[in-house]
Amino acid sequence: MSATTTITQVEPITAQSILRLFPDIDTSSAELDGHDEEQIRLMDEVCIVLDENDKPIGNFSKKICRCLPPLYRCSALTIAGHLMTNIEKGLLHRAFSVFLFNSKNELLLQQRATEKITFPDMWTNTCCSHPLGIPGEGGVELAEAVAGVKRAAQRKLDHELGIKAAQVPIENFKFLTRIHYKAPSDGKWGEHESESQFSFPTRKILTSSTHFSRLHPLHQGRRRPGA
Repeated sequence: MSATTTITQVEPITAQSILRLFPDIDTSSAELDGHDEEQIRLMDEVCIVLDENDKPIGNFSKKICRCLPPLYRCSALTIAGHLMTNIEKGLLHRAFSVFLFNSKNELLLQQRATEKITFPDMWTNTCCSHPLGIPGEGGVELAEAVAGVKRAAQRKLDHELGIKAAQVPIENFKFLTRIHYKAPSDGKWGEHESESQFSFPTRKILTSSTHFSRLHPLHQGRRRPGA
């Protein structure tokens, strides 16, 4: 007697199918009621929506998502991209993570602010966020996409930690890999991302921002006694 395994496949998302797959994408802003105003403002930013091959769906060279009809406002797209109901349908966007090391090979960790909509108060790497659908941060082929994500990393290091672009020049970002992951934050929100990861060696970095709770250096290659 043989066992039968049923595999449910998510329909690929394309510029042609996204309207049908997510018909209420432009009405989901009510999900943000009661959240911090700054976090709501950040939801107005434009995520780069991808197909299953990590290719942007349509042309994202302007501040609107041109692969979508005009009724698909950018804020709605970003909100929808973080709702688990849409994530489970396969909605995927581009992201990045930066691992910043000092001369002692210590990794700078960041504790996310309590006001964050996804994963509040949790410890994470130095900086993780999304490139936007704006000139300079997009890209279809790998080299172009990586260059765009590096520019986005510069922007967010300044925004989140007050680290200026001059302290983190583009050429010093070391591309490590890309990962595809999905993670629920709670019953409503989560992440589904194609994420580029970078390491960045530095001697000394000064931070001067309040978009995080705490920073902490993680000692690499060391263990607690008995660990």
